[in-house]
Amino acid sequence: MNIKELIKNGQLDETRRQLVEILKKSPADPGSRTLFFQTLCYCGEWEKAGRHLEAIAAQDPGRAAGVEVCRKLIQAEQERSRVAAGACNASFPGEPPAWAELSYALREALKHKKIAAARELLERLEAALPAVSGRVNGNPFSGFRETDTLLLPFLEVFAHERYLWVPFTSLRELSIEPPATWLDLLWIPASLTTWQGLTMNCFLPVLYPDTCLEKDERLRLGRMTDWAALGGPYTRGRGQHVFEIGGEDVSILDIRQVEFNFSGTEISDEENN
Repeated sequence: MNIKELIKNGQLDETRRQLVEILKKSPADPGSRTLFFQTLCYCGEWEKAGRHLEAIAAQDPGRAAGVEVCRKLIQAEQERSRVAAGACNASFPGEPPAWAELSYALREALKHKKIAAARELLERLEAALPAVSGRVNGNPFSGFRETDTLLLPFLEVFAHERYLWVPFTSLRELSIEPPATWLDLLWIPASLTTWQGLTMNCFLPVLYPDTCLEKDERLRLGRMTDWAALGGPYTRGRGQHVFEIGGEDVSILDIRQVEFNFSGTEISDEENN
């Protein structure tokens, strides 16, 4: 079975093993090295992926622009891992919303299995969150949130080398490109506009944080979604991102266009003056 067949069949570990052998015999093979770089990204081996990315750039200077994009995506992934581990808080494209502290406290409570405290914090967070409505793929909806309790009111965004949380309440428009390459199934190109006037081209991580650590290759390749219990009714997503939109679960790769209605709460006093 060749490499492309292995990938199609979802055999990630065997793909990695065979590419190692191929590159031992043909280290200058650019196609195999590119596939190995991509495989390492799905495996979450960021430092090793970075080294092979530098080898790709050295072999073909004409690919410098694409290499730089991937280098920054790796940096964003590494920052996301630090946030997921609790080593730091996520960044925001502007000032964090007033209720962000409740989200941080909720994550901390769940980390320490303080379920009663988590319940109270989640109730306070949900009470503070403005209602989100609009149209997704042309269809009206009321309610847009993450199915992962730890990310509930936020969209994960990679902008250059930065890992950002963008509140759904601040979004005006979101466009997600249809995937065209294998790497697009890991980092999907997108663009967004906020009610504060920010417009950016970016990438959205298709997979939940630390999915690369899972044993199930279907999860690591984003071909399914599962949720790990955090205690009580609270869960952490694994595999492909799934949003709860209008009471229905919608996978990130099934979304092309979202237009959000103005919630009236995400423009700062400074911008109103």
